[in-house]
Amino acid sequence: MVLHPAAVSVIITIIVLNIPLCRKRGLLVALDVNQLDAGRVLRDSYERVSNEAMTTCPIAKTVDLTLAGKGCLTYQYILLTALVAKLTNPEIDMLSLQVDDSSQGAYAPRTLCKEVIYPFQKQILSNALNGNNDDPLVNKPARYLRLAKSNAARGDGRAVLNQLCDSLPALTTPKDVQDTLDYLMTKLLQIAKEKKERADAVSTSVKDANYQILYKFLSDLLDQGFGGAALVLVTYALFLIHFPAHEGYKIIPHPVNQSGSSSRQRSDLDIEKNGSPFLGVELKDKPFTANDVARAADTALSSGLTSLLFVSGRHSGLPSVATYFSEVRKEYANKGFAVGVIEVDELMDFLLVTHPADIDASKVLGAVYDCVSEIGGTVETQTWVYSKLRSL
Repeated sequence: MVLHPAAVSVIITIIVLNIPLCRKRGLLVALDVNQLDAGRVLRDSYERVSNEAMTTCPIAKTVDLTLAGKGCLTYQYILLTALVAKLTNPEIDMLSLQVDDSSQGAYAPRTLCKEVIYPFQKQILSNALNGNNDDPLVNKPARYLRLAKSNAARGDGRAVLNQLCDSLPALTTPKDVQDTLDYLMTKLLQIAKEKKERADAVSTSVKDANYQILYKFLSDLLDQGFGGAALVLVTYALFLIHFPAHEGYKIIPHPVNQSGSSSRQRSDLDIEKNGSPFLGVELKDKPFTANDVARAADTALSSGLTSLLFVSGRHSGLPSVATYFSEVRKEYANKGFAVGVIEVDELMDFLLVTHPADIDASKVLGAVYDCVSEIGGTVETQTWVYSKLRSL
């Protein structure tokens, strides 16, 4: 839901923490970007474009490319953070990514993004950027000292990086920066509106869904694979049924193929009960080795979990590796840690057949749709899920 501008000011005060960003780095001091002021910059832009959309800006092509680029989520956050930071403190260097950058305009974009930008886009813009990682600039594109064409990038990311390096320094006046922020904000509001319309349409389509419809949808989804996303979505749906929220459970899926994307991540899909770690779930939809099993078990064990379940997908080739699970079980049992493995079709048959009276198929299907964006599903994945649910 996109909020009325009058409500934004109150929420900004709540979600923004006024933490100083000044840090010494040798003889230089990283520039301060006051977080309350940054929140006001976002609020003011939101209010301006809510009244009148900004239809162009000096670097419109760069903004459009950044938003449309496949696998460019981190660059989207970098762009939004840089614009807000520049309007908050005109002395900052919009290409800077770290306080250790040698530029005199270096600042701490990661902190600003985590404390201000992410909560704003999540709460006010209805997660228009589809981000599930509350620390977006921890990802590789933002780990360099600054944006530079020499940074590693590929595919759409390469084109976006090059454009940002050329375009951001071209914003030489406060009006240029403000117009660009307003143009980006207009685009994000439109995305949020379209997301709500799609969600409402899906809700209508699945309202009469039953067990058979749910089973067929999940099975068809598993066939697609989608680089591991299908397995995450199906397992998430199944555990929503088996571990209901009203009993204190919380199912936490993580972005696909971004292991450790959050400091709180213990496994691919974490299950908590009453706020405490309960079970780690490792999801594998491609062939994996004994080292993969041991690595995941070590991560889960060190995070405080006492058990880990491997769920293998239809593309994992599990029969060829099942032999070393017995060895892993013995090794970790001696450490007081339980390791199990199950194929996703076995899990699906067991949970759906044993919970027929508990299944609210429409609710589960709606949750799957919401989860696609939460795990950073590709456009292809999102399109398939949306189209399939709309056709029910």
